[in-house]
Amino acid sequence: MRELKLNTKRILLIALIPFLFVRVANSQSDPMSVLVFSKTAGYRHESIETGIATITKMGTKYDFDVDATEDASMFKRDILSKYDVIIFMSTTRDVLDDGQQDEFIAYIQSGGGYVGVHAAADTEYEWPWYNQLVGAWFKSHPKQQEAVVQRVNSTHVSTKMLPDSWTRRDEWYNYKGFIRL
Repeated sequence: MRELKLNTKRILLIALIPFLFVRVANSQSDPMSVLVFSKTAGYRHESIETGIATITKMGTKYDFDVDATEDASMFKRDILSKYDVIIFMSTTRDVLDDGQQDEFIAYIQSGGGYVGVHAAADTEYEWPWYNQLVGAWFKSHPKQQEAVVQRVNSTHVSTKMLPDSWTRRDEWYNYKGFIRL
């Protein structure tokens, strides 16, 4: 179990690194601000609370502010504009109404950041814009099983520290609605 937590921390840190670099590159001295959104309208993953706690600890260690909520009414332009990045922490199903969706679109279009964790792809199936943001929707997953993961890019900052391949037992997802680039 400890190994999974360490890997989760590494993945979350890798997801947040680009936002930290942008702030430094733009000489922004105030701490980065992160909103962790974890509303669920379907299956609720037990790991949500651990994910929020991990990001909060990372905020303390790497000097960025973290707020966590399941309150979708926070999806208003004036509130969202206070955050550099919004993390959908294993959200499921329909979590935003039409007005909140419009506010989120405006936030992203004005340069706000998004990170989707785990079940974030199991969210907003009736909202094509969200599918474009995430890249695909969750379809299913078989029972946990071992798989060999192969690194495709050895030079990118997010992958260069990884081995060429490794074996991992996990809940491998199948996706639908892929966005073709």
